[in-house]
Amino acid sequence: HYFIQSNLRMNDDVVPVSVIDVSSKLKDIASDLSELYIPTQIESVFAPSTDGEVLSFYRKFVQKNIPVKITGCLDHWAALTKWKSDEYLLSELANEKVTVAITPNGLADAILNSKFTLPFEKQIEFRHFLEELQNPRDDRVLYLQKQNSSFTTEFNVLARDVDLNPSWMAKTFGTPLEAVNFWMGDKRAITSLHKDPFENMYCVVRGEKTFTLFPPCDRAHLPYRNFPVCSYQEDGSLFSEEGQEVPWIDVDQRDPLSTPGLSDKVHPLKVTVGPGETLYLPSYWFHHVSQSHSTIAVNYWYDIDYGPAYGVFQTFDQIAGLCESAKRQNAVG
Repeated sequence: HYFIQSNLRMNDDVVPVSVIDVSSKLKDIASDLSELYIPTQIESVFAPSTDGEVLSFYRKFVQKNIPVKITGCLDHWAALTKWKSDEYLLSELANEKVTVAITPNGLADAILNSKFTLPFEKQIEFRHFLEELQNPRDDRVLYLQKQNSSFTTEFNVLARDVDLNPSWMAKTFGTPLEAVNFWMGDKRAITSLHKDPFENMYCVVRGEKTFTLFPPCDRAHLPYRNFPVCSYQEDGSLFSEEGQEVPWIDVDQRDPLSTPGLSDKVHPLKVTVGPGETLYLPSYWFHHVSQSHSTIAVNYWYDIDYGPAYGVFQTFDQIAGLCESAKRQNAVG
């Protein structure tokens, strides 16, 4: 056995603590937590409208850090009708500059050949993006995935078609709205497994998004590694970002559950979100996302409340990280 530290003092006795022991105990706790509070499938509820319903939603899902699919909260959005039409989008956005992520394979911000690959990003007129989305090229994949509140910075002309700060969401979280993002892209575009430090309300307007979710306690089974960073160039070649590394989850990037030995350890939940539906994706839940072609979505990021869910994840993350580091050092040594 190899050790996180040489010994642990308990009741004046020196007790050796192996990484194997700690890692095993962490996985036991993860299993217990999953049985206690992780559902076996995603529940679907109607959007709360009264203060009492908002409070009930908060207690049942947000306070417990549980994902849920929500219907009804987009029924008043003009976008549900208007954005079905590419002609309407073209009439509103034709000459607007939008930031597009370009990859040869649909994998942006993902591991490829043991390297963390960033997409090539450039601003183009929306009409050119839409033309290629309607007539995809075999050698590249386009995706509107810019964050940092891309809706308000690049798609604000469409603001009248949505609600930029739904009152029931604001009441539910009671924290500042961090960003509103616009997503649109090719069915080949995949979002690799990751987590976000935000409360996420993900609203699908057109098409479908399929989420594979893993609870924070599954961090015990989701190994991180540091990968050197590369960036795609416009021609599809890779440029190495010398000296840069990114910690990323070392699983199959297109289908995490196909990773050997993983599926029987983790506690995944899969859900497909269609037009007019919203997914509440709690902070620190790991998620992998695929989509149908030309899907459009808007998501809201709210700051987190640094409460029990944050503490649980940080505990798992730090201890799992120590175990992974010790195992790598032992393998090298």
